[in-house]
Amino acid sequence: EGRAQKPRVLVVEDEEALRSALRLNFELEGYDVSTVTNGPDALAKWRGAHFDAVVMDVMLPGMDGFAVVE
Repeated sequence: EGRAQKPRVLVVEDEEALRSALRLNFELEGYDVSTVTNGPDALAKWRGAHFDAVVMDVMLPGMDGFAVVE
């Protein structure tokens, strides 16, 4: 009731430790965080939802981060 929706962030990172650290830190700052581990999954997730920000690794399996953003 009356609460603003949390800002949404998509974290695209294939390295588990870094992905987990990013997720934890964004969540501690009040963000709603979604994560994926490769380029094709990033495209699918990004097309299916609204995100206020995206943190994109550039060296990803399946499709690099530059191609995903393009």
